[in-house]
Formats: sequence, structure tokens, C-alpha cells
Amino acid sequence: MEAPTRTKVLLETIERRLTEISERQHALAVEKARLIDQITPLRLGTASPDVALAQLRSKGIVLRGLAAASAAADRPGQGVVLKAVAPQRAKVIALPTGRSETA
Repeated sequence: MEAPTRTKVLLETIERRLTEISERQHALAVEKARLIDQITPLRLGTASPDVALAQLRSKGIVLRGLAAASAAADRPGQGVVLKAVAPQRAKVIALPTGRSETA
């Protein structure tokens, strides 16, 4: 094969591979958006965990670790309590500068 032909074949292969990667990334982004949309009511505490999980199951979404959590919740005397908690903000402290303001 001559160099120009080889270059053309390599470029076509690279373009095809980039197209495949782009399609996969798009599919993953769509799936992520769908999952975030489904999980948000649970995270915000606007839906009870049982209702949110039932809605997810009805749509065919299975969360990892769900079997272990439901098995633990089925035991008497133990339950899983989920609460929406706002993240704590770090206190901002003004540090003194090393320069004099009169200079």
C-alpha cells in the first residue's frame, strides 16, 4: 500500500471509531440524565424511600445494593432511615495579610 492510501484508511478508521465513541457517550449521557431525574425526589426527600423505589422498579430500574438493603430492612427491629441532609458549609475565616495597609 502506498502512503496516501494507508493514510486515508487510517483516517477513515479513526473517524469511524470516534463516531462510535461519540454515540456511546451520548447514550450514557441520556441514561445518566434519566437516572438523575428518577433519583432526585428520593434525594430531596420529597418522596418516601419505599415509594421512590417502587417507582424505579416499575420503570425497570434496579439499584445496586438494593437486595442487601431490603434484606436488612426485612429483619425485625432494624430499619433503614433515609433523610435528606443539606451539606454543611465550611466557615470562611479572613486571614490577615502580610502587608501593611498604610504603606
